[in-house]
Amino acid sequence: MDKAFFVDLYRYNYWAQRKVWDCVLALDEAQFKQELDYSIGSIHSHCVHVMAVETWWFEFLHHGTYDFLDQYDDQESAFPTRELLRIRWDTSEKAVFAYLDTLTKDELARMVRPDFWQEELPSISVREALLQVANHSTDHRAQMLAGLHQLGGATVAQDYLDFAWAKRKK
Repeated sequence: MDKAFFVDLYRYNYWAQRKVWDCVLALDEAQFKQELDYSIGSIHSHCVHVMAVETWWFEFLHHGTYDFLDQYDDQESAFPTRELLRIRWDTSEKAVFAYLDTLTKDELARMVRPDFWQEELPSISVREALLQVANHSTDHRAQMLAGLHQLGGATVAQDYLDFAWAKRKK
């Protein structure tokens, strides 16, 4: 796994997120904020959470700092509209690719450990962190798709092969 692998992985990640986001945009405001009985609640909460986790991990990997954007007591106040959430997500996406552009073999092997982790948890490599973040986003997209279905909304496939085939058609 090298820089090209991770750039492709995150191109896929954001391709899939935008497909799911199109489904999210089709919801009315009540559906978007309706509490669901699985995982972390509403589609709104899922969107904030995925964006926030991606943001904090990449801030941590690139700069050694982080801000838990999804830990606000009232997410509706922090990201009250889909437009503001999308603006923040787009900003985060640009930062992700700026960081990925700096990847080297040494950077991928660098060991990291957020200071809030429990003491017994070991450090992980940047490579492992990058895989974790992408996997985490896929997991929550799947949960969002189930929630969208539960709300009567449209859903989409998020398979990597669909992404690969779409790239070949260009």
